[in-house]
Amino acid sequence: MVNKELLMMRSASYIAGEIGAKAIVSFLDPMEFASDIPIIWVEDLQLDVLKDLTMHDILEVSEKHLHDAAVQIYLSKQFEEGVVVGVFPHAVITFDIKEGSSFINVRDFEDIIPRDVMSAVLKVALEISGQGREGRHIGTAFIIGDENTIYKNSYQAIINPFKGQRAEDCDIKNEHNWESIKEFAQLDGVFIVNTEGLIVSAGRYLNINTGTVKLPGGMGGRHLAAAAITMDLPVVGVTVSESGGIVRVFRDGICVMTIRSDFRIR
Repeated sequence: MVNKELLMMRSASYIAGEIGAKAIVSFLDPMEFASDIPIIWVEDLQLDVLKDLTMHDILEVSEKHLHDAAVQIYLSKQFEEGVVVGVFPHAVITFDIKEGSSFINVRDFEDIIPRDVMSAVLKVALEISGQGREGRHIGTAFIIGDENTIYKNSYQAIINPFKGQRAEDCDIKNEHNWESIKEFAQLDGVFIVNTEGLIVSAGRYLNINTGTVKLPGGMGGRHLAAAAITMDLPVVGVTVSESGGIVRVFRDGICVMTIRSDFRIR
């Protein structure tokens, strides 16, 4: 008898070959499987919910999970277009990265910040959201834009750990700096990132009126402040929820992007 998961992988591989897919995104347990098409293994911590659903719901949830995985694939693999094939315990589905990536198109922010800076901030935020620090979830936020403009609408509550540091040690685009960023993410306040990708401040508080901001329930003061400053200034806000698992991007006073981080691209 053919192993069910092996059969699902074979089906996904056949479909991927027929449509010229960029990759196979597998939510199954990793296995030895030969394929001419790259395989991306995903560890999804919420996949158990599929076992109690109807087939219609399975397809709907699977599509959402593949959609969320495509965000991290887009950021880590830099796939900007093409189709990927997702394989789940009960379904094989396709996903067009270009059509489904409007919510994660970092080029949409280039009038404020360069694309590579936006990508780096999102990657760091996803790591903080998914990993936390010392076994616990932490919340933080990054405000990205012209630092002088942001400074006029914020104040330093603690000694700025980035003040006087070498530029190369403050560059968020350099992954060697990410451990320090994760450590400082435990501080109250927000990170200020300038348009060159340099973190110019941490532990800073936003002095902004949040009364005119309307956000869905469940978003706290950090989200309100990030939304409010993006409404008043040409900046982008990226928040990490303290409850873990969610990164949000704010622009023009609204949440324009929500990214799950509670699964891992192996």
